[in-house]
Amino acid sequence: MSGLIGQNFGRYKILELLGEGGMATVYKAYDTRLEREVAIKVIRREAFPPDEMEMLLKRFERESKSLGRLSHPNIVGVIDYGDFEGQPYLVMEYLSGGSLKDRLGRPMPWREAIQLILPIAYALDYVHDHSIINRDVKPSNILMTDKGQPMLTDFGLVKLFGEKEKDATNLTSSGTGLGTPDYMAPEQWTGEPTVQSDLYSLGVVLYEMITGHRPYTADTPAGVLLKQATEALPLPKLYIPDLPRDVESVLLKALAKNPADRYTGMHIFIEELQNLLAGREVAAATIKTSRLREQMTGKVDRKQNAALLPARKKVFPILAIAVVGFFVLLVALGGGYFLLTTPGILSPLPTPTKLVLPSPTEIPPTQEIIPPTVMPTEAATALPTETSEPVEIKDIKNVPMRLVPAGEFTMGSDDTGDVGSRPAQTVYVDAFYMDKFEVSNEMYDACVYAVECRRPQQGGSATRNTYFSNPVFANYPALYIDWKMANAYCEWRGARLPTEAEWEKAARGTDARMYPWGNQEPDCSLANRVGCVADTTPVDQHEKGQSPYGVYGLSGNVWEWTSTLFKKYPYDATDGREDPDKLGERIARGGSWHVFGGNSGNVRADTRLKLDPGYFGGYVGFRCVVSVE
Repeated sequence: MSGLIGQNFGRYKILELLGEGGMATVYKAYDTRLEREVAIKVIRREAFPPDEMEMLLKRFERESKSLGRLSHPNIVGVIDYGDFEGQPYLVMEYLSGGSLKDRLGRPMPWREAIQLILPIAYALDYVHDHSIINRDVKPSNILMTDKGQPMLTDFGLVKLFGEKEKDATNLTSSGTGLGTPDYMAPEQWTGEPTVQSDLYSLGVVLYEMITGHRPYTADTPAGVLLKQATEALPLPKLYIPDLPRDVESVLLKALAKNPADRYTGMHIFIEELQNLLAGREVAAATIKTSRLREQMTGKVDRKQNAALLPARKKVFPILAIAVVGFFVLLVALGGGYFLLTTPGILSPLPTPTKLVLPSPTEIPPTQEIIPPTVMPTEAATALPTETSEPVEIKDIKNVPMRLVPAGEFTMGSDDTGDVGSRPAQTVYVDAFYMDKFEVSNEMYDACVYAVECRRPQQGGSATRNTYFSNPVFANYPALYIDWKMANAYCEWRGARLPTEAEWEKAARGTDARMYPWGNQEPDCSLANRVGCVADTTPVDQHEKGQSPYGVYGLSGNVWEWTSTLFKKYPYDATDGREDPDKLGERIARGGSWHVFGGNSGNVRADTRLKLDPGYFGGYVGFRCVVSVE
């Protein structure tokens, strides 16, 4: 094709080669009539069987006219089309500012990246409105004017060869029909692109601009597909630790593996990017909580029934293996160029597809609250009790809870423990169920999603810049929750905070033990205490540290709010300390991983801490209870 340099394609004189790919070659040319430089993209005839060329030329003319009607300030304009000695070509504006690809290789400030990507998002929104899907959004297809204005190019032609099944097969085998692997949405491998596919690709570009890395890379397209199918998205924070939480949340939503979990349209993505630049709150929520939110809020997409999700997870890796096998077969059969990309200013023409616009997600009214789901299990090291109640249930929000039977127990102690816990006394409590685990970030986020809870007062933890919205810490205790916020969450679940007496019985049982597991002094295998990991750990980590009733984490990790007002012992439930409407300091229980509030690091089950109800911090969490009746 380099032999075309110096020749004339009608009124266009070919000046130099700009780039070459699997299905097209791009030249810089001079328009002798209008006396200006243009870019000409010439279809490579050798990439297609001779018997397909007549069909190709007819459809090329029809589609070129259609593309020529597109007019947007951020789309490279189509000027002309033609045929030179049987070689179809397309004439476009020539831009001298290079491509976005030239600016990549190192992280870019997130604000600058969003400002550069927004015009491309507007352009994609425009073409989606015209029933076209780009299918090949990537940095080399985002060109720059001499003033630095980004422009979208390369869409609208590969569809010319994709209507018949045999045509699609030929196109794929020549390496031109799918897109560019590193930027392709998972569903593109199966030939089912939607607007969310372009959104995913644009999300990859933005991710690369901000972090300096692409999410998934491999030596082969099959390797990229396998990574997409089997590996979690690397968190942007791994590369840019100080990246704002909301920026990361938007990226995670745009790059969700399931198209239904992404933004429903480019215009919504644009609004999110604008909110980030303006410092407004974004609607994005990390995908980690989608299934739990459905279970806990009842807001289920009828088209994406939660019951189908486990099957969906199994199908995709199988599909990935099938596609990989397909690629291996093509190589074995001597398939041509696969997904070659044109370096530099312009690259091969990708596939536009007639757009099937998705309907807005149908969110039904909150489902009717049903009775707790009873899941009887054998209580871990449970003390003998006579009760007809199941040992473990799931409440109306699908949260596992453990039974603490009615009866007396020893509360407080007379030894050298916390002086605020003297004297020891016998206290009776009615039966109740207590959360098996401390309320986690994921569980609390479901309440935030239901607009019944406020976000935590801070998004990090003592040593982590991101925590609450970071999927890595989904199963860690919720932090920066004050007493009223904890109450609101429990009420949303039809529950309440435990009284101080209920909390202590759940932790100690009826044998007056000092710790949930017995009287053995704690170590890091039993509880997350001072000297272990210097921050929180997962709520289900310390299996050996369970209480007599199978409740996790009642010693260490974080202090836990109770409903009880601080008053001195002896404990008396009738003296006003259990009045939820009275003002005053509240009791927290269980100790934490950090020396806090004058506490020496004691994580005994009788240790008390008084806190102002407005306090929020990185050392205090909570859990809920419901009465058996």
